[in-house]
Amino acid sequence: MTRTFTTPLTPSDYASLFDPLRGREIRGRIESITHHGDLINLTLTPGPGLPTTFRPGQFIGLGVLIDGRWQWRCFSITDAPRPHLTSLSLGIKPVPDGAVSTHVATNAKPGDIIRLTSPGGDFYLPQPVPDKLLFVTAGSGITPVMSMVRWLRQEYGTRSSNTLTSDKASTNSTGTDIRPSNVPTASSNNCPGVLATTPSAFPDVIHIHSQRSTEVPASDNAERHHMPGPYGIELRELADETPNYQIISWNSADRGRLTPQTIAELVPDINERERFACGPAPLLESLTKKFPGTHVEHFHAAKATSDSTTTGGTIHFPAEHKETACDGATTILEAAEACGVQLTHGCRMGICHTCTATIKEGQAVDIRTGTTHREGERVRTCSAIPDGDIAIEQT
Repeated sequence: MTRTFTTPLTPSDYASLFDPLRGREIRGRIESITHHGDLINLTLTPGPGLPTTFRPGQFIGLGVLIDGRWQWRCFSITDAPRPHLTSLSLGIKPVPDGAVSTHVATNAKPGDIIRLTSPGGDFYLPQPVPDKLLFVTAGSGITPVMSMVRWLRQEYGTRSSNTLTSDKASTNSTGTDIRPSNVPTASSNNCPGVLATTPSAFPDVIHIHSQRSTEVPASDNAERHHMPGPYGIELRELADETPNYQIISWNSADRGRLTPQTIAELVPDINERERFACGPAPLLESLTKKFPGTHVEHFHAAKATSDSTTTGGTIHFPAEHKETACDGATTILEAAEACGVQLTHGCRMGICHTCTATIKEGQAVDIRTGTTHREGERVRTCSAIPDGDIAIEQT
């Protein structure tokens, strides 16, 4: 009945007149933007439509209005998940061709209303937490791992001896449960006793971080240890307080790029550790080749090449009554934007699934995996190119 009286608007449209954080889309408000050399820490207050439960290491989609159009990009959450979280912090590195990151760095200001997507991504700590972990990060690739490290510190404290019980390790000074709501506990009906194999204290963690010293902000402690400005002091203090957490700083300006061989020399028991890596694509590719099973997080999508065997074709958009020619080096999303079709999208890296559309006719190839998707299947338009003529519909 309410919708009948408000059509074509919805009740949520009117609610936004009184509270800008309410609306038919998920919204947020920027609270602060702090610059630390080439890294930005953005703190925001999410609107009531955003689920604030997430896993350590996941990202969130951020949309900003640029020249009359909403532009989207995904950024890692650096907070530790905890109940009743009222704000979120994101780690952002502006890049020359990054419309959203550049906008945040130069034009965004506290009080701005932005759009958000729910937290997502497959790069996060497993449950139960392994006894031995290896984090390999480079540059801004440290941001998702900061969420993991902060959660480990929150969950297990800084004690490294196995003297904490699982009950003590999962409560704060007030006795309040601080586990993320989606992490099973020993009392979970579907996962009885899951904490029995979870470390009762801070697990054995080695964290290798590669950073160019010339990019480090002028913070005495951060500069001395070649650590990124927003996190250097915090990680060094954690290492000083927690024998089980070891931070190894690799100054790539002086020592050259980090390689799998170097990492193996620094961590002799690397094959015994659950491995997480985030940084430049060449480093991640070499790591997964040398050490299969390594969890990786890419910040940039794979690019189609002009010599691809995929032919391209004409893309039809039945809902918009439009079509466009697309070569074998242009993604469906890029082709849609070029002809004025606005497909919903998020990360533009083939990760968040926001841009997924249904193939009504024809087939497309995912440039990340080489997988061919056919009629009736759903495909991520940001990482797929048409293989012949194709009809796409986003619902």
